[in-house]
Amino acid sequence: MRLTPLLSVIVVFVCLLCCSCSKDDDNNNGGNSRTLKYEISGTFTGTVYASYTTDVGGTNNEVVTPPWSKEITYKPNVTAAIIAITGFGGQPGQQVTVVIKRGNTQVFAPTTATADADGGFSKPAPVVQF
Repeated sequence: MRLTPLLSVIVVFVCLLCCSCSKDDDNNNGGNSRTLKYEISGTFTGTVYASYTTDVGGTNNEVVTPPWSKEITYKPNVTAAIIAITGFGGQPGQQVTVVIKRGNTQVFAPTTATADADGGFSKPAPVVQF
């Protein structure tokens, strides 16, 4: 089944809501820093959406063009943050990779999404807890 761009963003948003409170993905690499840097790179030639937790705990959906990066310092009331990527209109096998850094230290192994036969993908990165 091929997802439309709007449906893909909605699916990612629901994943963000479901995952953002999970305690299973706890990782405190980078010390106690509340600043995360998201870096997106890859070969994907279609449209890429990044859906991420904002500094106050909301969600922002942004069209990005790799290479892309964003640094966010989270407010004290935010307990967890996540980024998810969705893409469409690319070629099968093209990839997008997300790296998350906390206090200049990479938090998790990179998250890579690979376009399927329809040229699309949707993938969340692990949750970072504060």
